Amino acid sequence: MKSALFFFLFLLSTKTFAYTLNIVTELFPTYQYLDNQGNLVGPTVTKVRNILADADIDYSLSVEPWHVAYSAVKRDPNTCIFSIGRNNQREDMFNWVFPVGQFTSSFYALKSRNLKLSVLEDALKYRTAVIRNNFSHQYLKEHGFNEQEQLVVISSFSKVLEILETRKNQLDLVVLGDSQVQDASKDNKLMQHLEPLLKLDNINNQLYFACNKSVPDFIVDKLHSSHKSLYPQLLLNR
Repeated sequence: MKSALFFFLFLLSTKTFAYTLNIVTELFPTYQYLDNQGNLVGPTVTKVRNILADADIDYSLSVEPWHVAYSAVKRDPNTCIFSIGRNNQREDMFNWVFPVGQFTSSFYALKSRNLKLSVLEDALKYRTAVIRNNFSHQYLKEHGFNEQEQLVVISSFSKVLEILETRKNQLDLVVLGDSQVQDASKDNKLMQHLEPLLKLDNINNQLYFACNKSVPDFIVDKLHSSHKSLYPQLLLNR
């Protein structure tokens, strides 16, 4: 009996030791981006790696388009994601483990269009591009925008300018992260033709490291503990 119990505990400890966390993210300058050598870097990457190292958790990290990463963390039981915004639709879907940064988003339009927005409701009379299942897509749907009338859903940030330029009669606005636009404007002169019209206010502008709820509690607890130890000034209410 004792030998059987010992063998069971041995298997349990081996399984725990062998656990590898699958982590997905997207390119999201200036939070996470590729350097000149093709390495994923940025303040959120540094924070996540520091916490994982302190928690002594093995992991794999992959960079995907947003809709692929988002589908993976919803579907796969051993998967976490960063940097993800927190909203009502997502609240009960994930374990919100720790914050990694803050963001702002705004409506943008081509300067040549001379469009004006004073309040969110003003945008209801226009067609707005949003990236599928990202924070702004879900936020606007919560506030009365729908895909039949006001929203044009696209797959990636890279297609934004092409769509604005080629569909001038079908598309008016796009919602983008302000840091993305600022970063892209450094190397892409066409981005300088965009102007911000209205910031999305009254939203939770925190970005998080979040996990599928099937990620074991002992992994989440270790991550919480390491975050608390390394970044005590940024504690998150669980």
